[in-house]
Amino acid sequence: MGIIEKQATKNVIFSYLGAGLGFLIVLWSAHLLTPAQNGVTKLLISYSALFSQFANLGFTAVTIRLFPYFRNKEKGHHGFLFYAILVSAIGFLLCWIVYLFIKSNLIETNIEKSALFVDYLIYLMPLTLFTVYFNIFDSYLRATYSSVAGAFTRELLQRILLIGVLILFFFDIISFSVFVLLFVSFTCLPTLMLLYYIVKQKEWHIKPVRGFVSKELRKEMIKLSLYSILAGGAGVIILNIDAIMVNKFLGEAKTGVYGIVFNFGSLMLIPARSIYRITSSIVAENFKQNKINEIHKLYIQSCNTQLAIGVLLFIGIWANIDNIMLLLPPAYASGKYVILILSAGYLVEMATGINQVIIANSAYYRYDAYFVIAIVGFVILANYIFIPLFGITGSAIATALTVLLSNTFRFMFLILKFKMQPYNFNSIKIVLIAAAAFLPSFFIPFLNNLYLDIAIRSSIVGGIFIFLILKSEATPELNGKIRKNLGRFS
Repeated sequence: MGIIEKQATKNVIFSYLGAGLGFLIVLWSAHLLTPAQNGVTKLLISYSALFSQFANLGFTAVTIRLFPYFRNKEKGHHGFLFYAILVSAIGFLLCWIVYLFIKSNLIETNIEKSALFVDYLIYLMPLTLFTVYFNIFDSYLRATYSSVAGAFTRELLQRILLIGVLILFFFDIISFSVFVLLFVSFTCLPTLMLLYYIVKQKEWHIKPVRGFVSKELRKEMIKLSLYSILAGGAGVIILNIDAIMVNKFLGEAKTGVYGIVFNFGSLMLIPARSIYRITSSIVAENFKQNKINEIHKLYIQSCNTQLAIGVLLFIGIWANIDNIMLLLPPAYASGKYVILILSAGYLVEMATGINQVIIANSAYYRYDAYFVIAIVGFVILANYIFIPLFGITGSAIATALTVLLSNTFRFMFLILKFKMQPYNFNSIKIVLIAAAAFLPSFFIPFLNNLYLDIAIRSSIVGGIFIFLILKSEATPELNGKIRKNLGRFS
């Protein structure tokens, strides 16, 4: 756990510093920009994520799973980076051709409800290009056990720059058109920073070694790429279809509202993403060496640790939900239950640990691909049913149900194929402790000062939870980390 602990800690630090800055960005964006303007940035990010996933032709998954077979720094990892760059360039060109064919339809379907998005459609493909290569460079660095650079550039540096852009917009120094240009530019910047970091770390090896890629390895790379295109594309559709379908049914203004409140729910996933970034390479290496027991141990630890952090965040959000809504303008009032429902869904994601990482790096990766492809139909159907009935809350319901269904499948699959069951009595204790910590929030009177109320309410709920977690020894790994940090302070 040495590499995982050190890098996951740094990832979490950068992620939560970034989350704090992201919180400011969300609040300022809600107050400084109109819902329609917020909808433009949300749609650009959602569409670019969708295009970029298909554009890398599945090579991100190839990097994480098969890089251990190329790993040899003295020999430049046998030119692996060359193949990653080349395949992604081909994929992006193909993606751009597809975009040219569907551009007129994109304009036609958005011109009425989302005219502002159409005005800035020109930025979609440049944003896609940089997103493709950020994912490639980030996965390459993660495969070489350097997962921190990607978290620092995207979670922290990019958000510092975006705060600067919002300040310029607040003082009327720049127009909204310049705001979007800078928003896109600073979203692309982390890709260039990762490129610089790769060169600086002397990991820039783009000379392929002839004869190294055997027929069997080439066949496995192609097969994995094809499955990853399908599963990865389906996965990105699941993650981004909510904003796209809210835009389709309700327009860019409601998309902006959904995009702002979505960020509060997604705070739940920050610790999990930090763990996923580093464990994917560790799990791939352990599968290569057939260390199934080590993988099972990681699975148990990730479930208990993420469950504890997840329920703490969930009860913190639930206890402060009315305060959160007071921080936002009245136009965002319809997002209250979106936050709660998404948080509940993402709590399930947290509680099930690294299940997807294990399946994706196992010999059974194609089964996960089949399931993810099948569930795309479910999430689209659910959005079609629930958005007309409940508005943006309906999209949150569809997303939460999808998360629940996905993780139930993965949980059962790991039991059936690997006999891996990650929960124990400690898991029950964590849930009971969370309920006990949350209960006092019902009896705390609301104070006149909003920020003081948030501070006191959060301190009481969080303090009780951490005290009981330490006393009960429900999470040995997390407890050790907490005590270590408390020891530094003392």
